[in-house]
Amino acid sequence: MPNLGIIYNDQKPIACSTAFELRDKLLRCGCQVYLTTGYGGLLGYSRPDRPVCNARIQQMMPPEFGDRVDFAIVLGGDGTVLSAFRQLAPCGIPLLTVNTGHMGFLTEIYLMQLPAAIEQMLAGDYQIEARSMLTVQVYREGKLLWEALSLNEMVVHREPMTSMCHFEIQIGRHAPVDIAADGVIISTPTGQRPIL
Repeated sequence: MPNLGIIYNDQKPIACSTAFELRDKLLRCGCQVYLTTGYGGLLGYSRPDRPVCNARIQQMMPPEFGDRVDFAIVLGGDGTVLSAFRQLAPCGIPLLTVNTGHMGFLTEIYLMQLPAAIEQMLAGDYQIEARSMLTVQVYREGKLLWEALSLNEMVVHREPMTSMCHFEIQIGRHAPVDIAADGVIISTPTGQRPIL
């Protein structure tokens, strides 16, 4: 049986109750189960005296997951999914994302589909879809001020009441490009939305 992790939104009662019910069910099936909230992957808000995200990317992974978890289940809405991807991307743990929130654009299944999905997962009847992520790092005078992972898109913009900024953008091994603008939006395929 695989070792499983559950990441849930502890601000939503349905996600909390589902997480503990699912843990008990998986334990009865002989799985080892680790629980954590999506809180560790939240970036927070900026303040002038400190960066938005104090934790380095490698420090966001739940310590109890590490090499012990083969597969993770995420219970929440899009915010919890984004947080879970930031938490687990460094270790490459596959995620099954379950909508217990309002929008759920980034989730794979609805809560009512979870029992069948768990059966398929335990039977090894699933495919893993690779997703691109952005690593964004902000430097000033050669010093790393801030870094974060993003599944969908990243927006970097100037402070209000300041002049236009110069952004140096480098994607992969391509040459850096200098852009003068109020801000830039860089999107992954996940973050792209069709224009109607």
